[in-house]
Amino acid sequence: MNQKIYKMNHNQLQSECYLWFWNEHPEYRGLLIGINNNLTSSLKGTAGAARMAGLKALGVCKGTTDFIFYFKGRMYAWDIKVGHDKLRPEQVEFITKVKEQGGDGGEIRSFEEFKNKVEDVIAINKEEVK
Repeated sequence: MNQKIYKMNHNQLQSECYLWFWNEHPEYRGLLIGINNNLTSSLKGTAGAARMAGLKALGVCKGTTDFIFYFKGRMYAWDIKVGHDKLRPEQVEFITKVKEQGGDGGEIRSFEEFKNKVEDVIAINKEEVK
């Protein structure tokens, strides 16, 4: 049996994860946010430098993860990675800072991994309430 294996790109995987969360957990909407932290710009020279400076002045930080999930007083910082992508040093530093403050974080490589992490966070917190 010949089956085509469809591999999602970064944005497709991030979108699938977010939409699943939105639809599956409407009671927690607003607690998972996507961070548009892409500081690269197609603008070159002075215009590109001005754009980057403007974004930084608005609070856009290099290294922030794609998703921030705040749940029951704890922050989870997850970054979407596909293929051979890996966490950049700035992302490792951000996740380390989150962990030092009592949060958690890491990379997400598939929809199933994202789904499992979310369900685990919710289940752990439900057990602590009992």
